[in-house]
Amino acid sequence: MTRAVLFDLDGTLVDSRPAILDCYRAALAPIPQGWESLLELGLGRVMRWRMREVMAEVAGERAPECVSRYERHYLEDGHRKVVLYQGAADMLDALRGQGLRLGIVTNKGRERTEHDLRHVHGARDLLPLFDVVVTTEDTVERKPSPEPILHGLRRAGWTAGDCAYVGDGPHDAEAAIAAGTAFVGAGWGYYPDELASARPALAVAAAPGDLAGLLPGGR
Repeated sequence: MTRAVLFDLDGTLVDSRPAILDCYRAALAPIPQGWESLLELGLGRVMRWRMREVMAEVAGERAPECVSRYERHYLEDGHRKVVLYQGAADMLDALRGQGLRLGIVTNKGRERTEHDLRHVHGARDLLPLFDVVVTTEDTVERKPSPEPILHGLRRAGWTAGDCAYVGDGPHDAEAAIAAGTAFVGAGWGYYPDELASARPALAVAAAPGDLAGLLPGGR
């Protein structure tokens, strides 16, 4: 029986791709060929890697100033391009209403994560829905390592066998399986084809409203 659900953030609860690309463009504007180098790196890597890793790769010794510009632009303007997936808030409310505990485990930084949760749903602050929030600052390793999920379980006092992790990519599935939790794919996110073709086959929800029926225990 599932008693708690941990969620990825980007590509699972919110669509932040337009905001992320807008912030990279602003941050790299003073760097010769910076935007072109980012595109050469590939958007798949850009979305999976930590922002600081991307900046180190494309901006070299000027990475620290680019990181500062990125974070400033995100909080001042870029966050307005982040949108909550349709049905996500209703899904969270329904799970809470069934007595499930909720958490976030993301490779995103804490300030931007909390800002998204506080502002992405208009006047409603979604952050209080979550008992634990694990961000990139909390662990040395990031997903697909299981360390962030295990850290979240320890902080919340939950056991892996009672918990499911929901994410949109194969790196999320790898982390969940290694941590010992159940996994349900967010088929509405960034990597639906990779989830659909994964072997062994994964449970994948087509829309947020389908998630509860795929959790172990069939809530």
